Amino acid sequence: MILGVPHGACDPWVPGWVQQKPSQIPFLFWFFIVYLTLSFLYLLVWKAAPFPATVFFLLLTAWHWGTADASLLFPPGLRWLSFGLGRGLWVMLAPFAFHTLEAWRVVLLMAPAAGPAPSPVFFQSLLVAPLLLTLASRPGKTEWGETILLLLLLALTHPLVGVGTYFVAFHAWRHLLRLADLRDHLANHADPLPWLRSLVRLLWFAVPLTIATLLLLPLLPRFLGPIPQTQEQWVGSYLILLAVLTLPHAILVGWVDLKFKNIKN
Repeated sequence: MILGVPHGACDPWVPGWVQQKPSQIPFLFWFFIVYLTLSFLYLLVWKAAPFPATVFFLLLTAWHWGTADASLLFPPGLRWLSFGLGRGLWVMLAPFAFHTLEAWRVVLLMAPAAGPAPSPVFFQSLLVAPLLLTLASRPGKTEWGETILLLLLLALTHPLVGVGTYFVAFHAWRHLLRLADLRDHLANHADPLPWLRSLVRLLWFAVPLTIATLLLLPLLPRFLGPIPQTQEQWVGSYLILLAVLTLPHAILVGWVDLKFKNIKN
């Protein structure tokens, strides 16, 4: 809660920081209209077809998380694409390969009619894809070390714990640090104090939207169907809330990557 939702709750101000001019109220109004419309349309799809919507969420998350990591290591190009796809697929596929039943139970929280879990062999065979993509990116020792540690985390912990740890400790932190650099131009600062101050300011920026997002959580089940009766079912509702917000957030981050690619070119 502290970092997961807030790392995307700064989204309304990101275009202004990228273009180095403050976001005015008219822009913010239309930003929210487009952002929430995309989320609501995705929610309608989820209500009509929960399992395809869940699969799309997993693939979108693989793309978003993987390319976010790649953006910190490589300039946009084939190595960036290969590493990003590989990293994202490691995170999404490894829990199913190592803990098939537990991971599928998480899928059932978001799509109760998904049916029985496929064979673990199916998911284990799919790990060839991220392996080949990672090799194609020609990673260095640091990237291989990160990948090995990530796989150990996902192999030794419950899927929600492993993926949740990556989400908070890797993805959210790295995104916040990237925003701190984007907003306050800290790339050349070795002193941690300016970074810490910038992160605190970002979290304050995120407070209003984080609270608003969490207030939506109790309303979500009323739209999708039966009210959750257990803590585990509420986890499913929270994951769906994250999913519908991930779509516009991932599009925005993709736009940021594209802007910086054009600047470098």
